[in-house]
Amino acid sequence: MKTLLVLALTVIASSFIVKQKKEYVCTPCGLECDHIIHDKPGTCNTCGMTFIEKSTIKFKDLSFEELCARLKANPKAVLLDVRTPGEFKGSADVPTFGHFENAININVEELPGRIDEIAKYKSQEVLVYCSHSHRSPRASYLLSTNGFKNVSNVAGGVSTITQPDKDCLKTAFVTHGN
Repeated sequence: MKTLLVLALTVIASSFIVKQKKEYVCTPCGLECDHIIHDKPGTCNTCGMTFIEKSTIKFKDLSFEELCARLKANPKAVLLDVRTPGEFKGSADVPTFGHFENAININVEELPGRIDEIAKYKSQEVLVYCSHSHRSPRASYLLSTNGFKNVSNVAGGVSTITQPDKDCLKTAFVTHGN
């Protein structure tokens, strides 16, 4: 009788267990399509990026206000600028906006081959930015899937800084003249 009762309870309990269905999103690209959930692997029709399991996205998005708070709380946080060297230095033929002092500049296109250069920062907080937040989400995803434990993407990118009036922006952000 006990065996029958245990069997019946097991059957009832298992009927309440819902098999978790995998959710897919495009590899982070900074566009609205990053937030569209898909039920199977594939390729994004908007940006052309491959779908990945949503659960593999471990980085956070920060506003500039939150970035300033993070820099104040953790002055040793690593700033990673993933724009081209010309954009970083202010010499590109496109608007370059500015850059953070002491930021490391590695173009997102080169990051997979140069990730070992910054491997010593895997256990530190890494704050990733670009100009419009289209490249930095991809870089943030790459870092977080390659052993970096505390990665944040600066949402919007430096193009959204209209008035660098926050104390951290006044002291740490170098505005370019173009």
